[in-house]
Amino acid sequence: MPPSRSFDRRAFLRVAGISGAAAVGATVLGACGERLHDPEVPPLPDGSLFDPNAGTSEFVPTDKATWRLQGAPLVAPTGDGALAGLRVAVTDLYAVAGRQIGAGSGRWLAGAPVETTTAIAVARLLDHGAEVVGIAQTDDLGYGHSGVNQQFGTPPNPRAEDRLPGGATSGAASAVAQGEADIGLGIDTTGSVRIPASYQGLYGFSPSRSAVSTEGLLPLCPTFDTPAWVCSDIDTLAAVSGVLLPLTAERPFATALSSDGINAVADAGVLAAVRRALTAWEKSSLPRLVRTDTDIGRLPDWYDAVSDVRGYEAWRLHGEWIGQAITSLSDEPRRNFAAAGRIWDSTYARQMRVLAEASDTITRFIGNSLLVLPATSSAAPPRQNDPSGERFRNIMRTTGMLTSLATISGLPSATVPLRTDDGIPVGLCVVGPFGRDRDVLAAVTSVGDAGLTD
Repeated sequence: MPPSRSFDRRAFLRVAGISGAAAVGATVLGACGERLHDPEVPPLPDGSLFDPNAGTSEFVPTDKATWRLQGAPLVAPTGDGALAGLRVAVTDLYAVAGRQIGAGSGRWLAGAPVETTTAIAVARLLDHGAEVVGIAQTDDLGYGHSGVNQQFGTPPNPRAEDRLPGGATSGAASAVAQGEADIGLGIDTTGSVRIPASYQGLYGFSPSRSAVSTEGLLPLCPTFDTPAWVCSDIDTLAAVSGVLLPLTAERPFATALSSDGINAVADAGVLAAVRRALTAWEKSSLPRLVRTDTDIGRLPDWYDAVSDVRGYEAWRLHGEWIGQAITSLSDEPRRNFAAAGRIWDSTYARQMRVLAEASDTITRFIGNSLLVLPATSSAAPPRQNDPSGERFRNIMRTTGMLTSLATISGLPSATVPLRTDDGIPVGLCVVGPFGRDRDVLAAVTSVGDAGLTD
C-alpha cells in the first residue's frame, strides 16, 4: 500500500542528517532488477464510486493516455462565482473525495485508499463554480518531464502532434489543449507545469511557493512542490489565479530584465522566438525592458542542487514503496528514482546550502523587477525520443537550468505561448519577486495586447 501522504517539513529537515538511509534505500533498489515490466503488478480497481444522489456521472475514458477517470461532471460545483461553467482536469496527484489517487501508476492505484476529503486547491475551484470533468494522467508519482507513461500511454500534444506533451502535468495540459477542459490543475515541482505549457502552446502559472496550499496533494519534494495551472487563454488563467491566490495590493512593475547569458541557454529556434517577443516588448507599454547580463557559470551547479534535493526528498518519501515496485514504473521515473536512491544525507545537506546561497543571488538580481526568459531550452522533443536516453536528458538539463531560477527561490512565474519560425509551440517565462503573484499576472495580461503572444 502506498505510504501516508502526511509530511511535516520541519520534522523532515530535522532527520535529514540521519546517516545511511539513502544507502540502504539504494541497496533495496538494486535488488529489484532491471525488468521493464512487472508481471506481479495487480490489476487496476474499477474505481466505480458513483453516487446517484450526487448529481454527477462517471465513465471510463476512451483516451486512457490523457484521462484516468472522466465524468459529466465527475464532481459538480459546490458554489457559484468567477469560475462558473469552467471545466477542470485535475492531475492524478490531488485528493478528490470518494476516489483514489492513482499517481500515474496502476500499482500505486491498486493499494491507494479512497480519499475522504478533497484537496484544498480543488475545493476552492469547486467553491467558485468550476466543475471537475476528470482526473488526468501524470508521469509515475509525478517524477518526470516527458509525459511518457508506458502503462497508460503518452498523452497527445495537439499543437505539435509529432512531439511529446511534457510532464508531469501531461494529461491535464493535453486535456486543455484538446478543448476537453478549460483549466488543467497540476503541480510544478521543478517545472512540471511550465514545461507542458511551453510544449503545448498554453498559458501557465506557478505561484509563489506556499501561496496556494498543498494540503491533499501527493508530495514528491516538499521543498519545491507547488500547485500550478494551465489554461488556453489569459482571461481564464487570470480568473483561476484570482480564486486561488491570496489577496494583495497590486503594484505595477517599472522594469523587466532580460539577460543575454540566460537566454543563450536555449537553442536557436527558441532564442529566435524569444528575441522577437522582446523586440515587441520594447515597443509596447509594458514595463521598460532592461537588457542586462549575469554570470551563468553557476547555473549547472544550481540545477544539480535542485535535482539532488528533489531526488533525496522523493526517495525519503517513497523509497520503501519504490523498492518493491521499481520495475512497474516507466523508464524516466524509474531512472530518476534509481538516481535518487544514491543521494547521501551529506549531499542533501550540502546542496541545501548551495540553494540558500543561490536563492540570495537570484533574489538580489531580480530585485523589484520582472525577469523575462525562455520557458524551456527547446521545443518539445519528438515523440520517438527515448526519455531515458542521453539526448533527452541533455535537453532536460538545459531546460532545468532555466526553470531552476524560479524554482530555487519559489518565485511566481507565468508561461506565455510563442511559436518558432516553423510554427512549433515554445514559451516565454515571466518571473517576478516573491509574493507579487498578482502583479506578475497583471503584467502578463497586458502581454497579449502588445502582440507578443502566439
